[in-house]
Amino acid sequence: MLTQDTRARIAAEVRKYPQPRTALLPSLKLAQRDAGWLPPDAIAEVAELVGVSSASANELATFYSMLRTRPGGETVVEVCVQLPCALRGSERLLAQLAHGLEIAPGEMTADGRIELVRTAECFGSCHRAPMCRLNDDYREFLTPEATDALIRELRSGGTNGRAGAHAVADGTASGTAVIEAGDPRGAGPPGETAPSPHGPDAQNGPDIMTRGGAA
Repeated sequence: MLTQDTRARIAAEVRKYPQPRTALLPSLKLAQRDAGWLPPDAIAEVAELVGVSSASANELATFYSMLRTRPGGETVVEVCVQLPCALRGSERLLAQLAHGLEIAPGEMTADGRIELVRTAECFGSCHRAPMCRLNDDYREFLTPEATDALIRELRSGGTNGRAGAHAVADGTASGTAVIEAGDPRGAGPPGETAPSPHGPDAQNGPDIMTRGGAA
């Protein structure tokens, strides 16, 4: 059920490591990016490509909360509510998204396009909070005004994080974050956009996976 491109990417992951089993987690993430979630057939196919048992692949797929073993929205909007984000307004962000999208956390829109999630995971973007994750794309510095713009983008169809995620995976683009006025990390004028360090291949970005909020 996986595309030939995804199968080739998994084969490349396996070749990176002396022990093929080490490639299991990144391979499951590649499969999820392809299928949108991890149905049993996809997990079994990954197991075969990596060279492990289906039981081993299923154990890993059901352990990490960022690996989805049930279908969800086309765009999954995950709002980090860990303490650093909470101190910067994550509860306001979550409530504003819920109001603007007309769904409660844990629900999907009627057309199945958008799912809103209150997550226990830390996405490693505390210094750019409040933030959320759209599939594999980070949206940071989400002030009330920026959140309104994000809601308009989501409701209109927009990129929904999907295009951005694929572009990063292909090495053709990276996520972006808005530099606030006076931010020492930005050399340009206030409001300039700069590459985000948190693409799907960044060490401390979306590849951080925890269970129940514990690292």
